[in-house]
Amino acid sequence: MPVRIGEILVKEQLVTTQQLQEAVSHQKVTGGKVGPILIELDYVKDEDLTALLSRHYGVPSINLSQFEIDEHVTRVIPPETARKYQVVPLSCAGSTLMIAMTDPTDVLAMDERS
Repeated sequence: MPVRIGEILVKEQLVTTQQLQEAVSHQKVTGGKVGPILIELDYVKDEDLTALLSRHYGVPSINLSQFEIDEHVTRVIPPETARKYQVVPLSCAGSTLMIAMTDPTDVLAMDERS
């Protein structure tokens, strides 16, 4: 059974159980994901959530505004696909493409072939 991000945030004491419950109630009304809702409600900072997800999933996080993206690599993934899965191609080394993605657990995005 997958661990829910809200449970991790409570365990790490980044949010309270009550804050998580409020976010889940908000989610039931508006839809969306709990993490961004907790940020929107100002219960957790975006940087703290990103750092937690990075540690939990064992993937590095980057600030795209501080990263130089090779223009040639951006053509590897069609713009529609990049928008659909919220991915940004960053660099290419041999046959390995490095991407940034908003949700590293999105298996459908990783399986997509252009």
